[in-house]
Amino acid sequence: MTIHSEIVDALADLAHDDHASLILAGGEPFERLAAIMQVAGPVCDGSIFLGVSDDTETATIAAAMRAGVKGTIRLPITPERIREVTRLHPRTASADKTLSIGELTLDVPHRSVRWRDHVLLFPAREFELLHQIVRAYPDSVSIDTLALSFGADLEDPHASVRVAMTKLRARLATFAPAEALIETVRVAGYRLAS
Repeated sequence: MTIHSEIVDALADLAHDDHASLILAGGEPFERLAAIMQVAGPVCDGSIFLGVSDDTETATIAAAMRAGVKGTIRLPITPERIREVTRLHPRTASADKTLSIGELTLDVPHRSVRWRDHVLLFPAREFELLHQIVRAYPDSVSIDTLALSFGADLEDPHASVRVAMTKLRARLATFAPAEALIETVRVAGYRLAS
């Protein structure tokens, strides 16, 4: 782990390390967050996290997620917390730029989904939800795991997952029967239909 007080220094390190992630640990005004994400997103391959503490407001976390932050990590950063974040959000290897199961293909860098002849772009949170479900195939992903990836520090992360799932299914329904693509598994969570 390397700590930088300046975002440019951090991005310069990340540009030379395909396996590094960026943790925005505070101090950056959120009016600059969109600009930071625009530059950092391609450099970090989307592996950007927000460091949060007890003082971090829910609105701040929500704004960061909308800007494309992949998840949160509780401050102070410890090896255990880093291990948990990397377990929930593994870096996508270059071979995994696209994931295909049957007629469904995810283009991970562009957050797009192809189903048969249709292509649709997804907002970051909905795409990440689908990405985790596809990566787990044929197994299901628990709502607890998804809630952790959406930000355990949100007021109700389970409700956030349910809302995002509703939006995801509605978006998928524009070109495929949503229920045919994602199944709700009682007690277990969600999985991609066989």
